[in-house]
Amino acid sequence: MAFPIIIPIFVNLNFKTMRNFLKKNQEPYFSETLVIFVSFREIGKWLITGTFRKSLIIGTLLLFISAYNTSPATNMAMASITQKSESEKYVDDLKTQMKTLLVREVEAYIKKQVPESKLTPQYLVDKCLEYDTDIIFVLAQGMLESHFGTRGTAARTHSVWNVGAYDNQKPRNWYDHPDESLEPYLKLVNEKYLINITTEGDTIYKDLYHLVQDKGYINYNGSRFASARGYENGMRKFMIRIDMETSIGFYQDILKLSDAKIIAHFKPSENMGFADFMALN
Repeated sequence: MAFPIIIPIFVNLNFKTMRNFLKKNQEPYFSETLVIFVSFREIGKWLITGTFRKSLIIGTLLLFISAYNTSPATNMAMASITQKSESEKYVDDLKTQMKTLLVREVEAYIKKQVPESKLTPQYLVDKCLEYDTDIIFVLAQGMLESHFGTRGTAARTHSVWNVGAYDNQKPRNWYDHPDESLEPYLKLVNEKYLINITTEGDTIYKDLYHLVQDKGYINYNGSRFASARGYENGMRKFMIRIDMETSIGFYQDILKLSDAKIIAHFKPSENMGFADFMALN
């Protein structure tokens, strides 16, 4: 099995373009390949903005993909396995790798910002994926509310997102561990804040990003999550910073893809080498 050699200094891998492509493109652009956009004009920018770390991440992903370029002998040995089974195994393996990297990114961010936080990155990722709630949004609000449970009332109540805490009132919700405050918060956001009730009684579902518009973080009754002026602006700043400084959104986007799209966008053809792969771009 031949592994590709990555020389990051020659390329700048544009993660934002990659993410936008995955979100907006409805049909495979390059069948059975990972789509990477390479820009030679951004070498200088790459050197000073720290894209080197993200280049290594893509290199790791390419190594993972290369592992599925099996030799003819191996292909013959696998002939008894159906194509569907091979595809399912590939998708499962890729998702496992992406989730592992996602947890590491979340852990690195929390430790960098608030080393003393007791939040468990693995648990946070699992619950956010279970409730299909954007991890960057959750992290941004956790930072804004309590620095991940280390400041203000949350240092005593372990309610990282201050659910049940009101101005000039005794906090209603107390937890033994900060992790315990995550699921009630996710339920609250999804069941009370991501919906509108029309005058006719119909339910209209909102997107998370509606909540971070000015004065937009309101529940179905029109009550704001927090009374602080500029709360939504603070959320936006944290979200932008997290997205720029980490690859959390990138890995989360991959995990949200359907199995069919993962196969179409990522699975290499049997005989494609690294040179052939790069020639496509």
